[in-house]
Amino acid sequence: MTVAARQSKAQILEVELQKHLQTAGFKNLPLYISCDFRDDSLTVVGEHPRSLVLKAKPTFAVLEAAILEIEPETIQQIGLCLKMTGQKQPYAFHSFTMHNPVLSRPKTVEVRKKTKEIPAAETGIVLATNAADTADAAEEMPLETDIKEQGDHEYFPDLSESSNNSDPIAFRVAAIPGDFAENPFNPLDMEAVTVSQTPKYSPWAVLAATGIVSLAAIILAGGYYLLSRPCVIGECPALANAKQLSDNSVRTLKTSKVANSPEEAQEQLKGAIALLEPIPAWSIHRSEAQTALESYREQNQNIQSAIDAARLAQSAARKTENPSYSAESAKEAQALWQSAIAQLGEIPKDSPVYPYAQRKTKEYRKNLASGNRLLGAETKAEKTLLAAKSTAQIAEAREAVAQTAETWGQVQAGWEKALDTLAEIPGNTQSYQQGKLLAPKYETKLSQARERKNVEGISENAYTQAVTLAAEARIFEGKNGWFKASENWRRALSYAEQVPVATSYSQKAKPLIESYKISLQQAEVKLREERNLQKARTDLDRTCKGKPKICDYTVSSGLIAVQMTPGYVEKLQQTFIQANNNNSVKTRQAVEKHVETLQKALEAIAENAKIPMQVYDGDGKRIASHEPK
Repeated sequence: MTVAARQSKAQILEVELQKHLQTAGFKNLPLYISCDFRDDSLTVVGEHPRSLVLKAKPTFAVLEAAILEIEPETIQQIGLCLKMTGQKQPYAFHSFTMHNPVLSRPKTVEVRKKTKEIPAAETGIVLATNAADTADAAEEMPLETDIKEQGDHEYFPDLSESSNNSDPIAFRVAAIPGDFAENPFNPLDMEAVTVSQTPKYSPWAVLAATGIVSLAAIILAGGYYLLSRPCVIGECPALANAKQLSDNSVRTLKTSKVANSPEEAQEQLKGAIALLEPIPAWSIHRSEAQTALESYREQNQNIQSAIDAARLAQSAARKTENPSYSAESAKEAQALWQSAIAQLGEIPKDSPVYPYAQRKTKEYRKNLASGNRLLGAETKAEKTLLAAKSTAQIAEAREAVAQTAETWGQVQAGWEKALDTLAEIPGNTQSYQQGKLLAPKYETKLSQARERKNVEGISENAYTQAVTLAAEARIFEGKNGWFKASENWRRALSYAEQVPVATSYSQKAKPLIESYKISLQQAEVKLREERNLQKARTDLDRTCKGKPKICDYTVSSGLIAVQMTPGYVEKLQQTFIQANNNNSVKTRQAVEKHVETLQKALEAIAENAKIPMQVYDGDGKRIASHEPK
């Protein structure tokens, strides 16, 4: 329930209860009702000046019956109390629940026949000169009949029956001494017993005597009542005392630094009002009292506006007392500050409360301005938080489709931006607390994106290197550069095998690995052949050299062709013929051994190269051949 709603509901209930009291015989008495709602409980305070003495039990009975009739919504527990003006603590109290009333239960009793007017004791109202008179009045005026029938139920007078056009309440007027500090009510006063007596004389005579006595008593009581009202005879100290209380109220508002100074000032002002309200219309001080009452009541309304404003301000402060509060709470607090300022603005300039209202208005406007700054900071923080969340959503969307190092780099940049945006949120806002919860998630996502980007970068680089080296290997193969070709195939295969699994290039690199292995094997075969041919050429160069040159040759992968030079053949023939002519066995054996050594050397070259060899004479006629084993 809002503050305004509670105030409105309390004011309505106060009016209703005051009406019930008027109907029940409390007409024109200075008994003021105030109500306070707290959740499902209700507190009703009856406040009256010290000069008015009430019996608590009948008064509580009237209030309880009225509340049960009105049935306030959502209220379960009710507390009633009576207090004197200027006293902080009540002198009597009573509590009940809506489903378990106490004083207003149905009663079944026998009541004596009532006279035309009801004694004051039956209304529970006594105005006495002192505490002793109050007790005497209670004893002299019987309250209830002690007839124990129908289950020995209690009886309380039906106060509503005493409501007529004339004032039916009998009471005596005086002032309670200032040093009266104790509760003036004796609980035994509520249990007064009336005992029936058997008449000793004729009923008609008794009735006549009773009538005469009653008439005389009424005349005397009426005169006493008229003259005993406050400020009827002589001076009127109530006016001066009320003025003093009013001045004290203004002084309290002006000088007090405590938070509850308006309530204290209002209590003092209510005391002044309570002093003047009992002054009757026939008093010579009536006009002056009414003028002062009108002024005090207006001043009381202004103080109430200040109290209402203070309550709104307290609610506003509570909305923002937590260091981290939402923009919604800040907006609610601003509305409460504005309402408090508006309440104070209703106080007129000529009111004694106006200086206090101006001081508080300045304070509330300062708080409002501060709240506006905080609201602006909170609103900006919420926008920053939303921006960080939006950036994170984009990063998550890119993460779902990212494959290459470039796209994972975009994901990484998104998470970095989201974290940087969170870092911009001020630490004294509600959004900062939410950002603290999001930051660990964003940091984890950033770490994953960074790692995935690195892996994809490695994958892409390895794949690119493998493809590039394979292309170079093919170029060397076209030039029969088998050494370079095999070297590039070997490096291309290594890079292809370095492509990490579960990456965007792993599926592309997988078929390349087998292809590169085959190409490498082929290149190595060609390289071995090339090396064999090269070795054969080297060996043939060493074998064929001499003076004269022994042979010429051609080497290919399919055949080694060796042709003896004509000069070598001619010299060999001449040496052999000369050895025969000279019958030189050694020379002939040397020639034969040379030819045999040359033959073995050529066969060894063919075996080492694994290439067939054919040998030709100087005329090109094949003279020998050899197939490697």
